[in-house]
Amino acid sequence: MITSGSIRKRKTDKGYSWQITIELPKDPITGKRVRRYRTIEGTKKEAEKAMQQYIRELEKGYYVTDTKITIAEWIDTWLEVYIEPNVSPTTLSRYQGMIKRYIKPLLGHLQVQELCTLAVQTWVNNLKISPSSGKPMSAATIKHAYHVLKGSMDKAVLAGIIPRSPCTGIMLPKGQKKEAVVYDEAQIKQLLAAARGTDMELVIDMELCLGLRRGELLGLEWGDIDWDKNQVKIIRNRVVVNSKSVVKEPKTASGFRTLDVPAPLMQKLRKRKLECAANRMKLGRNYIVSDYVIVHDDGKPIYPEYLSQMLTKLQDRCGLPRCRFHDLRHLCASIMLLQGVNVKVAQERLGHADISTTLNIYSHVLPSSAKEAAEKIGQLVYKDQAV
Repeated sequence: MITSGSIRKRKTDKGYSWQITIELPKDPITGKRVRRYRTIEGTKKEAEKAMQQYIRELEKGYYVTDTKITIAEWIDTWLEVYIEPNVSPTTLSRYQGMIKRYIKPLLGHLQVQELCTLAVQTWVNNLKISPSSGKPMSAATIKHAYHVLKGSMDKAVLAGIIPRSPCTGIMLPKGQKKEAVVYDEAQIKQLLAAARGTDMELVIDMELCLGLRRGELLGLEWGDIDWDKNQVKIIRNRVVVNSKSVVKEPKTASGFRTLDVPAPLMQKLRKRKLECAANRMKLGRNYIVSDYVIVHDDGKPIYPEYLSQMLTKLQDRCGLPRCRFHDLRHLCASIMLLQGVNVKVAQERLGHADISTTLNIYSHVLPSSAKEAAEKIGQLVYKDQAV
């Protein structure tokens, strides 16, 4: 039963319109209040009439029993009610991108009750080629698009729109997981040497010593550093959402962490802070004031993708195999393994919510460490044997 409806007058460029707000019962799944809105042009009397008609539609179960509701209409409602209030801006942006590029163009015109398992399987199969770019799509992207559709259909079942999900029993493509590029000891030294005296020196040192996510590194502020205890606090993540830089909290509680910093790295951080102060005095009003540690010489915060491009240029310049910026976290983990750091300690430093994630990274050991392990095994097995 609809509890109430209200009308609010709103000024527009053409005059006035009326916003209708309908209060629905709390969502039985989330326990949150649910509202529906409509905007009506005309007189207040016409808006009141439209509101009563809207209430009747909702009370009859329009969103539950009307067979004319399309996938595009339902997925917009699902996104607004279930997803947007409960996920981070970056996750929401990924959902919106999947819906815009892969779901609405191919399935949006269909009615929800028309969608069958065969249609979903055909849609998945056809996604091998992107409908937006015409280029081949990775298995991971196809799976992501499928799970967005599946999430909306699962909620359609719970809402009573359809009796069962058409996304059950779908065969998904199998893709090879992209392996992280992990340098050996000689290559690590080569990377460090190539970074010396460049804009990437502090970045590389911090990544190899602290294993930060790219957004954590770019979100680090001078106020997060405890100069007396030689520690840094990781409390924010600076990422890109819809081409704009957005600052958010770490995704999980384990992402909030305090890391001990090696003394030489602390010295470099002190030096960089003095350089930033000198640049500010030199440039005056042309200096962009922020508290971020990793910035351009004019104080402008570094764009996340630009930082990855800087890493690629550094690797090309010194002849190293290219690796993703995120792979530097794997390097940090491998260095910890090489130095005998306990996997639980490594998990805490890297900010992993699940230790299995750390163990998976630890499996990409440095080649020299694997060779050393083989030699130690051989020494034990053949200790008292003549070969």
